[in-house]
Amino acid sequence: MDTVWIGGWKENSLVDVLENVSFTVWFSFCNFRCPWCANSRLARGLEKRAVAFDDIIEEVKKAAPFADYFHVTGGEPTLQYRVLTRLLSRVREETGLKLSFDTNASIPEAIRYITSGVDVDHIAVDIKAPLSKPELYARVVGLQERFGRSIVERVKEGIKASTDVRDFLELRTLMVPGLLGVEDIVQIAREIRGMDLGSAPRIVYVVQQFIPYEGVPSEYRKTPKTPREQVIMAARLAAEELKGFSEVYYRTIEDGSRRI
Repeated sequence: MDTVWIGGWKENSLVDVLENVSFTVWFSFCNFRCPWCANSRLARGLEKRAVAFDDIIEEVKKAAPFADYFHVTGGEPTLQYRVLTRLLSRVREETGLKLSFDTNASIPEAIRYITSGVDVDHIAVDIKAPLSKPELYARVVGLQERFGRSIVERVKEGIKASTDVRDFLELRTLMVPGLLGVEDIVQIAREIRGMDLGSAPRIVYVVQQFIPYEGVPSEYRKTPKTPREQVIMAARLAAEELKGFSEVYYRTIEDGSRRI
């Protein structure tokens, strides 16, 4: 019997697939150590339980009439890529829901494996920092700066692999105070425009507000949330860079998700 390491699930989420309702499952473990991560215990494998596919799918069937997508997040779901592919296939076969997962895009071969094994409707890629700043990228994801260059090269490859979707590719960046500013969001927008994302039917970029939730490690738990006005400013400037190429949204606790 197939099982997967997860932290839990939410029957109806309004924040994981832009403008849609999803049944969301949190996979355990991550290959990054982001010091601001709201799911840090899950990412480090401190929250995990082996759950049978049958148990998950039973709950998905109950929620399916009220959901648009079955979405998997983490942690980093592609660490369990073979299991993820089989789970997505079963959910599609038994519920008919659209399929989605979130990734940091650092394991491109896993993304290609998944999308070659099942038709995925939506992929959300977290672009942590400007890809032209490998040392900063490494700091933002909690790894040594000397790994920055190899990380960003793999992320670039992973983003390109994520264009094989049926509905849309959602790229997003969390504005973490002290790590990323407005100018970094503008640079990421420029880099997105320069990528070869032609096979994606729709591209969306979402600028997100950092909020010091309970699960955030102590280093950032006392950091104030990103000011709403700063998030909006960054999104507006990103929209100027991406005009005619990608839709731009911002997401804050005050406004929810809104298109610029």
